[in-house]
Amino acid sequence: MMTIIEQFKTNLIEDGKSTNTVQSYVGDITAFLKYLGTMGVGFDGVLKRFYVTSYKNYLVDNSYEPATINKKVNSIQAFNNFLIAKGYMQENVIELKRDRVKISMGSEHQVEVYTDNQLERI
Repeated sequence: MMTIIEQFKTNLIEDGKSTNTVQSYVGDITAFLKYLGTMGVGFDGVLKRFYVTSYKNYLVDNSYEPATINKKVNSIQAFNNFLIAKGYMQENVIELKRDRVKISMGSEHQVEVYTDNQLERI
């Protein structure tokens, strides 16, 4: 019997997703399920909203970049949609507007900081 992850991977391939997308989504979901395992949760095919928010908070607390967190949330949403389509669960627990990390305008680039000597010369 195929695991849920293998079924998800097969589904992504059948949907025509690129090899990189498939690897990215499967990697993100594998990491998410490992995180749940470290929290003592045995995944049974049903996502709970608490799992998603807990994982997102874990990523934020461990200084993941907002773009990386949002990519992982997108992967979990694709997994959630797969679980619904395959009948494992009934509801969508991901709300992108609420679950994605907000990026302040202009903060997506590194900010250059001048030393005191550089400021004096300016």
